[in-house]
Amino acid sequence: DPNILPLSVVSYRPNANKRIRIFLNQGNCSSLFLDTASKQAPIEAVQKSVQLFEERRYREMRRKNIIGQVCDTPKSYDNVMHVGLRKVTFKWQRGNKIGEGQYGKVYTCISVDTGELMAMKEIRFQPNDHKTIKETADELKIFEGIKHPNLVRYFGVELHREEMYIFMEYCDEGTLEEVSKLGLQEHVIRLYSKQITIAINVLHEHGIVHRDIKGANIFLTSSGLIKLGDFGCSVKLKNNTQTMPGEVNSTLGTAAYMAPEVITRAKGEGHGRAADIWSLGCVVIEMVTGKRPWHEYEHNFQIMYKVGMGHKPPIPDKVSPEGKDFLCHCLESDPKMRWTASQLLDHPFVKVCTDEE
Repeated sequence: DPNILPLSVVSYRPNANKRIRIFLNQGNCSSLFLDTASKQAPIEAVQKSVQLFEERRYREMRRKNIIGQVCDTPKSYDNVMHVGLRKVTFKWQRGNKIGEGQYGKVYTCISVDTGELMAMKEIRFQPNDHKTIKETADELKIFEGIKHPNLVRYFGVELHREEMYIFMEYCDEGTLEEVSKLGLQEHVIRLYSKQITIAINVLHEHGIVHRDIKGANIFLTSSGLIKLGDFGCSVKLKNNTQTMPGEVNSTLGTAAYMAPEVITRAKGEGHGRAADIWSLGCVVIEMVTGKRPWHEYEHNFQIMYKVGMGHKPPIPDKVSPEGKDFLCHCLESDPKMRWTASQLLDHPFVKVCTDEE
């Protein structure tokens, strides 16, 4: 593979000199010498020397974490803890950085075995911070076994002493946040809203609250699919079947998309699946306006004060009556009165796009 093993072209003359130097262009190992005075045949001498060089170069690239091999639990941690993640094994090579967020950096990544392009999220932590490792592993374990066209697929994890690499499906058309800035027509907004609602409904049916739904965490593919991803804030609920306002008791997410009950945490009641529905409404507003809700405020505490005092993000005038009604059901202040994802899938705003699909 020329992308992985880039070697310079050399010529060989067996009777010229006893040692021939070959220059290569990868890693710190820049050259090697061939001993032509040995009893080995010329081609065997070349092959052996190149093999030794490749072994040195491979060790150097592994040391720098440029390449690696994904597995469920690295052997060095077997006696410390068992994260219990899916057994996935493939060799990989890191590409360019494509993003950076609160929870780590994201790179493109190629599977050496299949050539498949993936996204790799790098999360750094303190050495031997087993608590953080276990919490992250528990979050990832939530999504094992859940496969859906509107959810970013999770492939596996590689664990080191100071970082964890999470391998996910790569979406080649960027984020909904980026696309919304270009301006979207309403029929596209309806189609995207339907796919996002479907993704939320799948999570909720599995007892999962995403807790950080926003345009930057929704991805597009060249095939026209919308995929909900970045599950760093997600949590598994104890009760999969009932929707209750007080299912979660921590404050995570992005302020502009936070539901009132997430901000106020009134009487310690917490929040539940309904918080994701409020965030869905905020994403629809983002698609209509090309800007996040409350964009006129610079600081999170200003937004949290407004929402905590009972204010809602303004519904744009240019949205259709069906769109306004859809948003009203998403942005209901009382989480008990807010529609569920299942109910919203029957709303005319998203049902009307069925024929267009």
